[in-house]
Amino acid sequence: MLLVASFGAFLAFLDSTIVNIAFPAIQRYFHGSSISSLSWVLNAYNIVFAAFLVAAGRLADLLGRKRMFIYGVGLFTIASVLCAAADTVTQLVAFRVLQGVGAAVLVPASLALVVERFDAARRAHGVGLWGAAAALASGLGPPIGGALVQASSWRWVFLVNLPLGIIAVVVARRGLVESRAPGRRRVPDLRGRRCSPSPWGC
Repeated sequence: MLLVASFGAFLAFLDSTIVNIAFPAIQRYFHGSSISSLSWVLNAYNIVFAAFLVAAGRLADLLGRKRMFIYGVGLFTIASVLCAAADTVTQLVAFRVLQGVGAAVLVPASLALVVERFDAARRAHGVGLWGAAAALASGLGPPIGGALVQASSWRWVFLVNLPLGIIAVVVARRGLVESRAPGRRRVPDLRGRRCSPSPWGC
C-alpha cells in the first residue's frame, strides 16, 4: 500500500517540475504567444493543485480514499494526454488546470491511505517515506524532462504520465484497501475554503 500511495504522490510532484525544463521548447512551438500567456502553462497546475488540496482531502475522507485516489490518478492521466495533444496555448493551459485538479485529488487521498495503514508507532516512518517519494519526484523532474525533450519533443513530458498512470490505477484497484474518516459525514466547507490561505486569496 505504501508503495502504491507514494507512487501516486510521485506522479503529482514530478509534474510540478518536469514541465519547467520543457518551457523553452513549448515557447518555440507556440512562437506567436506572449510570455505572459505561456507562463500559465507552468502556473496553472501549481495554483490549482494548491487551491483544491483541502477540499479534495475532505472529499476523500467522505467518499473513500481509495476511490478518490483512483479518480485523481485517472483524471491526472487523461489530462496529461490532453496536454500532449494540445494545439493552442489556451488548450494547454486548460488541460494543465485539469491536471492540477487531478493532483489535488490524489495527493491527500494517498497521504491519508498511508496514515491509515500504519499504527501510531510506525506512522512517522510511513509518512517520511511518502514525503521522500514526493521530494525525489520534484528533484527528478528537470533531468527527466530535459532527457525527454532532447530525445523527442516537449509533448513527451506529458505523455510519460500515461503508462505510469495506468500502472498506478491497476495496482491501486488491486492493492489498496478502502477507508473513510470516522464520524459524521459532512460535505466540505467550500465557502470557508474560499477564504482559507491559498494562492487565490480570500
